[in-house]
Amino acid sequence: MGRTASHHRGIRGSAALVTARVDPAAVAAEGLEPGEMRRLPFAGELLGAVRVRASYAAIPLEAFDRAGERLRPEEQAAYLQLLRLSWGEGRNFCRAAMRDLRVRLRLSERRLLRVLDALVSRGLVRPLHRDNRGTLWRVLLPREADGASLGDDVLVGRASTGAPPRRALAPVPDPAVRASSPRADLARALAEARGSTGPEGVAAAAREVEELLAEGQSRSRIAAAIEALRARSTQGGSSRAAEGI
Repeated sequence: MGRTASHHRGIRGSAALVTARVDPAAVAAEGLEPGEMRRLPFAGELLGAVRVRASYAAIPLEAFDRAGERLRPEEQAAYLQLLRLSWGEGRNFCRAAMRDLRVRLRLSERRLLRVLDALVSRGLVRPLHRDNRGTLWRVLLPREADGASLGDDVLVGRASTGAPPRRALAPVPDPAVRASSPRADLARALAEARGSTGPEGVAAAAREVEELLAEGQSRSRIAAAIEALRARSTQGGSSRAAEGI
């Protein structure tokens, strides 16, 4: 008994805390409304809102919430790193070298192989290709691994075959772009987010908006994707993010 007690270690600073009665007003910062940009003092800290404006990853919360229920700690760490390299870059895949993953996760090669095999067995990643740059991984969200739809919160690229076509762009914008309409506004917003506001860039953006609408994508979802692209372009990632819309 004495040996167990002597080897027990609690959380530093936690022993000084006393469990208080339930009082929602005890910590004022917990009463702030979402998006309310204030911080309030508590226990020598300022607690409250933060807003990340650059160098962030747009990853659905279910990747953290649902994956945590089914993965061991090292598996969670590897999955989150692969999500950062794929979904965090606006793609559902990434190419990662084993040596890079070992550095990120601080795992031996043998342990890393076991962890990746566990992710494959759970349907969260699939190895598709390998070359000197590393392995190409298809990274799935938990709902994809379960065979469910991605839902309305995730906008995916258009399905096509072969390499992206290198077609000549029209020298002038499409007539629909010149008119003032929600579609024209989306096209101009997409062109601006890509930094290509000339006639050719706007015309290309208009064609893509029309194709997305024809596929059944809503204007609100397209607008949300454009805003995400605009935010990513501020950190030098516009060329990568543009491939997702």
